[in-house]
Amino acid sequence: MVNVIFLIFYLISIFFFKGESLYYILIFQCLVSILKSVKEKNYITPIFTFYIGVIITNLANLSLISQVASHNIRAYNYIVPRYIDDAVKLWCVSCTLIIIGYELAIKRSFWNIAVNVTKKENLKIIFGILVTINLLRIFGSVVRLNGSGIFKIIGLLNMVGILFFARLWAKTDQKKYRNYTLILYVLQTYAALLTAFLRSDLIIPTFCLSLGYFIGKGDIKYVFSYRILPLIALVVIYSSVFSSLQTNRSNFINAFSDNDTRTDQPAENSTALLDRNANLAQLTNIVKLVKQNGFYDGKASAPLVLALIPRFLWPDKPVIAIGAWFALEIGAAYKAENGRANNSINMTLPGELYLDFGWTGLVLGSLLMGAFIAALWNATQFYSSEYNITGTLFGGYLFFLSVFGFAGDLQIMITLTSTYIMFLIIKKVLVKL
Repeated sequence: MVNVIFLIFYLISIFFFKGESLYYILIFQCLVSILKSVKEKNYITPIFTFYIGVIITNLANLSLISQVASHNIRAYNYIVPRYIDDAVKLWCVSCTLIIIGYELAIKRSFWNIAVNVTKKENLKIIFGILVTINLLRIFGSVVRLNGSGIFKIIGLLNMVGILFFARLWAKTDQKKYRNYTLILYVLQTYAALLTAFLRSDLIIPTFCLSLGYFIGKGDIKYVFSYRILPLIALVVIYSSVFSSLQTNRSNFINAFSDNDTRTDQPAENSTALLDRNANLAQLTNIVKLVKQNGFYDGKASAPLVLALIPRFLWPDKPVIAIGAWFALEIGAAYKAENGRANNSINMTLPGELYLDFGWTGLVLGSLLMGAFIAALWNATQFYSSEYNITGTLFGGYLFFLSVFGFAGDLQIMITLTSTYIMFLIIKKVLVKL
């Protein structure tokens, strides 16, 4: 009921408040929901981490608005300032509808995918596989773990394996699980430093370790204790060197030393890491496209139909690059000699819904997304057992996506569906063995 009141407020408040004021109100709305969860001693769920992600995104957008006002835009220079108020409204309404959709379906579930590891010896095997994957990443002797099929599962296993063992560590207080967790954490962080230090890969290990530990403790109150300090410290350290990392893409060690010989360094930006979480620039361009061309009536999302066809049935299936199309459409990219766009920009979930289907699409799509996430989450049976390997893997994936607003466009619906089906097949196969 409270979120419905906020929704009505956002729909009418644009006539009385500036866009940035709505960001503060949405932050307050999320904080109220977080405090309610703490008071009721609820489990940590994807909607809880969604609140945190929305707060971070709002702070990033407020930073971007400040940059626009001071004519010192450090990032997202394609923002369209005159459409900021409209863009903020889209975001606030969509976030609230996702929350409402999740709450409406909070007791709904798809077929469960939970599979428990019944033999403790198998945990050593899982740990060994994860260590091997990370060593191969570090030495660069393995194909990229993406795409479809088994590689998607392996990549997901690698991402949330830390969460799985951190949860076991906190729940059982056994040193071997602590050691497993820390070894995987160091390996994944080091691999990210070598391969993707300007991407989320570098912060994922810290996020997974912290989340797994707090989940294992079994009470949300631990998130607001001294145990959160190591996570805060690591984020602060990463944030403090992030702008230097940006200017040393080819040699990240310069970010931590005085050996940088470049003379064209931009001024230090203490909010560089925060700025990367902003989505206001994309949404202002969505509003601009609608003003210029009207609603696209599904044309922007049409390539997603191709995603429904498995690649093993169509080996030459073209790459779905909605982000590249959007960058070209708003003039923030150009086609290189190879015919590919030199840039890719996500439309955001509310942005794509609004661009293609207007307010009706945004309302229905956001509600559906919230309900879809709730049903997927319940299918994991995440808290049924700390040895629930498949539920922990897919649940960890949902946690990760929720912090980032459930990804950048509607393609995430296809990805989530296909990944869920793969886990369902895995469960059916394992049950028969």
